Order: sequence, then structure tokens, then C-alpha cells
Amino acid sequence: MLNYMKGENRLEKMPETLNNLRDIYGYGYASIFNDVTDTVQKLHISKPQMEVIKYLFIHTQATPKELAEALNTTKSAVTHTLKKLSNKNLITFKENELTNDRRSKLVSLNANAEKLLIEFLTNIKDSIHQDIKDINEEELQELHQATEIILKYIDGGRVNETYPEI
Repeated sequence: MLNYMKGENRLEKMPETLNNLRDIYGYGYASIFNDVTDTVQKLHISKPQMEVIKYLFIHTQATPKELAEALNTTKSAVTHTLKKLSNKNLITFKENELTNDRRSKLVSLNANAEKLLIEFLTNIKDSIHQDIKDINEEELQELHQATEIILKYIDGGRVNETYPEI
């Protein structure tokens, strides 16, 4: 279990733990990226478009200005990305009722984008299942506990959770 994280042993295990997580994240990203690449290529989704989709998936809606700030880019770059996503029929715009400015719009994902994300998440889940399907019950329990800890500390973990159950 994770009892080694107490006292001085914690500092001794930190580099090993960081290396393990680096390998997990690095390998996992490469492996999963390959699994979802077909879907991304089919729709010609660029990295900036995926960043917008990811942000809207977690936050449900945003103004273009909020997206630009959150993604650390310009409003014109976001506008260009949103136009491409709109042309691919993945987002919807609605009037921002929280302002008196009729030009202010809220952007959200539509049903097509949600289907796409469910496909991504299913591919990811299937890939992970293949990697861990043979571990025993005790290891599965330890893995579950470790993932609960990781989720507490990563961006998007359990905060504002919007992932559909698949």
C-alpha cells in the first residue's frame, strides 16, 4: 500500500514515484493518442481545436474571451478555431443572457461533439483495460487507491466532473 509515504521514506520514494508517473503518463499518452488518432484525423481536428473541446467538455460553456484567457491565446485565434469547430458541427453558440451585450455569445459542445468525446473516452478506457486486465484483486485495489490520490491533484480530476459514464 502507500504507507511508505510517511516520514523520511516519503522523500526517498518521491523520485522513484515521479519516474513511475512520468513513465505512466508518457507511455499512456503515446498509446492512447495512437488509439484516438483515427477519429481526430477523420475530422481533421487540430491541437487548438482539441484544447477548446477539452475546455468546453470540462466547463460545459464559455465565452470566446474566457476561452482565450484559459487557453493562453488571442481572442482572434479562438474565433478562428471556433469557426472551424462550427463548420465541423461540433459546437453551438447562444446569446449570453448574463450580459446586456447582444453580441456576447456562449459556446458549448453539441451532441456531435459529445458523441466524439464518448468515442475518445471509450477508446481510452478500452486501451487501459487491455493494459490492466490481468492484474490480481489485491493489485487492482492498490491501483484504485493510487488513482484516487492522483485524481485529487491533477487539473480536471474530480472538480467540475462532466465525463459521461461509459
